[in-house]
Amino acid sequence: MATKGQLGLLEIFETARPANPLFCHQDFLEKLAGHSRDAIGKRVAFLLQRLCVDSQRLHYKATQGINRGWRRSRLGGGQGSHFYAWWAPKNAAPLKESEDFSQTPDGALFLRDIRHHDDHSLLSANSLESHYLPISVRDLRQEDYAPLPWTQSQTRFATSRQSVRLLKGHPGSGKTSALFHAADSSGAEDVLYVTYSRDLASLAREYFDRFCSSHKRFHVVTFPTLVRQVLGVDPPAAAHHEAKRQFFRDLVSFQRTLGPWANDHAALYDELYAHIAGDALPLDLGRFEASTGPRVSENSYRKRRARHLGEPAVRAALEIAARLEKLNSRSLTETYFPELALAWRAMEKLRNARTSKQPQAIDPALLKMGCIAVDECQDLTPLEAFFLVELTALTNSQRRNAAILLLSGDEAQTVRPTDFEWGWLSDLLHSQINTPAEYKLAANLRSPQRIAEIVNRVWDLYAHVDKQERPSGTGHAEVEDDATDQVLYSSAKPGSELDDLFVSLSAREGLALITLEDAVPSYVPERVRHTVLTVSEAKGLDFNSVCVLDGGRHLDRIIRDSARHTAGGDIEGLRRRLTIDQLRVALSRPTERLFWIDINPTEQIVRQSIAFLNGNAVDGRVASCVPSALLKTLEEDALDLEERVQLCRSDALQYLDIKPAVAWSRAQQAVSLLGRPGSLAAVTDEAARSSAFLTLAEVCFILGSRNVQLPSELGKPDLFYESHRAATSAKRLGLALIIAAIGRLHHAKGEDRLHALVEVARMISGKSDLESWLLVEIGARSKAWIEELELAVFSGHNAVILLKVLPGFYEALAVEDRQVRTERLQQRAIQLLMKEKQYGIALEVLHGLTERQPKLEAACYEGMRDFRRAAECHIQAGNRKDALACYRSIPDLDNALKMIDEIGDHPAADSLRWMSELRTLAMKRPDKFGKVVMPAEKKLLEEVLERSLGVTRAKPAAKKAATKKAAAPRKRTTPTKTAKRPPANPYF
Repeated sequence: MATKGQLGLLEIFETARPANPLFCHQDFLEKLAGHSRDAIGKRVAFLLQRLCVDSQRLHYKATQGINRGWRRSRLGGGQGSHFYAWWAPKNAAPLKESEDFSQTPDGALFLRDIRHHDDHSLLSANSLESHYLPISVRDLRQEDYAPLPWTQSQTRFATSRQSVRLLKGHPGSGKTSALFHAADSSGAEDVLYVTYSRDLASLAREYFDRFCSSHKRFHVVTFPTLVRQVLGVDPPAAAHHEAKRQFFRDLVSFQRTLGPWANDHAALYDELYAHIAGDALPLDLGRFEASTGPRVSENSYRKRRARHLGEPAVRAALEIAARLEKLNSRSLTETYFPELALAWRAMEKLRNARTSKQPQAIDPALLKMGCIAVDECQDLTPLEAFFLVELTALTNSQRRNAAILLLSGDEAQTVRPTDFEWGWLSDLLHSQINTPAEYKLAANLRSPQRIAEIVNRVWDLYAHVDKQERPSGTGHAEVEDDATDQVLYSSAKPGSELDDLFVSLSAREGLALITLEDAVPSYVPERVRHTVLTVSEAKGLDFNSVCVLDGGRHLDRIIRDSARHTAGGDIEGLRRRLTIDQLRVALSRPTERLFWIDINPTEQIVRQSIAFLNGNAVDGRVASCVPSALLKTLEEDALDLEERVQLCRSDALQYLDIKPAVAWSRAQQAVSLLGRPGSLAAVTDEAARSSAFLTLAEVCFILGSRNVQLPSELGKPDLFYESHRAATSAKRLGLALIIAAIGRLHHAKGEDRLHALVEVARMISGKSDLESWLLVEIGARSKAWIEELELAVFSGHNAVILLKVLPGFYEALAVEDRQVRTERLQQRAIQLLMKEKQYGIALEVLHGLTERQPKLEAACYEGMRDFRRAAECHIQAGNRKDALACYRSIPDLDNALKMIDEIGDHPAADSLRWMSELRTLAMKRPDKFGKVVMPAEKKLLEEVLERSLGVTRAKPAAKKAATKKAAAPRKRTTPTKTAKRPPANPYF
């Protein structure tokens, strides 16, 4: 089998950052070959991809007893979780039987076998030398050992040739994986990938860095960051719920004039967000009329919404909008929808740059993109979608071939009131770029069977919404995951029993409490409220278990309130559609278990909830139970310690953006569950321990860099110090030093800031193993750091320091124009050093350039009085006259005459030739000339030389007249020394 020399095979396919090295046992490969055409083989391929990209986020089950140390990842099969892949990281207990495993690279992973879930017999690691084969990223991409990790539908979308493509898919259908694959397969060297959360951006960065070719440059940004990058500003992202709360507070004073909206402020907010601000476009297009600002005109709004809402509701909405704008000097959109206001400004800037043909107003890095990929596009309003359309159109105007635009989403998964429709998006793309091609993903690859069926049943609820408000297409996804799952239903009244249940659920690792309300309901106990998620917060996240709070009341409202209309319209239409979308999102979050708890429900709500969960089946398996019974079920379901650590880590990362205190608590909990090394109850898996500490480092670093203030009851920890300590405990000393340096920069002020910033750049420079979360987090401020450092090049001393730091800093951060920046920095440094006459250091910089600059080298040598080397550099630069001047300064008559011959006509030509002849004649002086020459002859010769050289000898001064009385001679006290005769002229 494999030899140690085969380790070099891992480097054949070069990625931007090294992937985790994979080694597969021959038993594993043989069983994989037997499943090459079924679902298990496809899941193994996906597992291999995940392992080489980001094994720390991969959920697994630990093993105990004689097989302690192996990890098991579910592969499904047999209508349940019947098969598992057994694998282990480097330094795991089973691998310590043989010393050769320790010689493999850090991060190496070893896949040992594919086993039935009942098989727990002893599994020996065997020998690396004799039984394992290294599997590289290129092997996985070329289907050498495993099938490709994509479905046919995903591959069809990724490999299509259309320049504009739309990918439609159900929850869990693999839209993000398909979008990754399509962006990589686009053929573009520069790819812009746009997503909505920091965690999803980190996942994308890991994939592109570890699974794709380093020859391609992937730029991963969140949508708010992209808007700010176009504008060249960096205001903090506005919290959607804060603006909404402000809207509700300001609305109180107009309560009597709200009309049809009096009892539904949330519906009014959604209406203004989607149709007053979100529908504003600068041109007439389809259903849209041109707007002059980030708000549609009254006539346009009335024309489009009166038929759906009724005239009274439209009139009230416009009147309220006008009154709200009078409360302050800012516009309605700037006050209550600040992100939409920024999107309008960014769209205008792009549009002006395109129409005026002045693309230099936009960051040039954005205009080099050959592919733009956008995830979760259903959360875009028409205004935000048009911003992306304008960016693509401007990019196309600067390219010979049109850039590829990829958008993926689910029309029925909106968590913001965008009133998204594929129809108007297609119209925008068709009119401004190109007619889009549509692709669909029909299977639910994430949710287990029963939960997936419930998600499918949500689609039937759209029958209670007017046709114009419904999503298009079909909502029944194919269910491919045959894993076992569990659906539990409970109804309860507020009180101590329900409070105890909430407390137990909130403490459960991997379990999320999700409310369909816009805020946490009042029946949730105070100590639990901070853990409850809204649907918008849970969007894009996956949990082992999910508890949906009071879903029956929302279900009842959808069914019963569908007949509620005002005169001629339905003000609840958009709100009801949004509620159904939110229910669909919430129900598609769990991967194993779903809890549905109705609070103080009526009998009808209970019947509706149970019927919905059972699908009206006669043999329904979901029945109502009291909170104590549900609590008992949780207590009996004891999780393995290592699995609890995994769930805590997953919770910490997923709560990071939405519940910082919960994220910090879960990360600390993961570390505390590890136990002390050496104790019987401790987690012994070194990789698992390191991952837990790295998660804590990540959470603390991100919270610290964002200046998040944790509640006082958590002790107000020094987050950068905690992050540094956690990274050290994970044995990542380089990462710990970088975190500490960034922490010092974060707190530095005045003169100390530049020193701290240089130290950060020095620490990061040349580091190829930086964590993706660190790169994503500092990405937003790295541009400002770079500009600050470049501005600091105001002296030769600073230039020398920064020249040693900045090129590596550019490389580590994958700065788009790093080569140009480095060359510009080098030229600036050379100029400063030469100005300060530090010619030696300037020469060192010049010798380090990729292309020689002999003219500048010559100037440095001249400054050092090394005229011979200066002349050589001038010759290489083609400056023969300057070379001649240097040879004459030595002087070097022979080389000077050679330059004269090459130059041709030169004022000094005759003089130099005469000097050469004179030197030749002088060399012929007789040997005894000094002894035989007469003084008069010597004087004559001197006069001839003086006249030929143009020398005029000064006349001797006139002697003073003799005084009448001569001074008495002075008595000598010492003997007079005989003056030495001056040496003879060497030429004579």
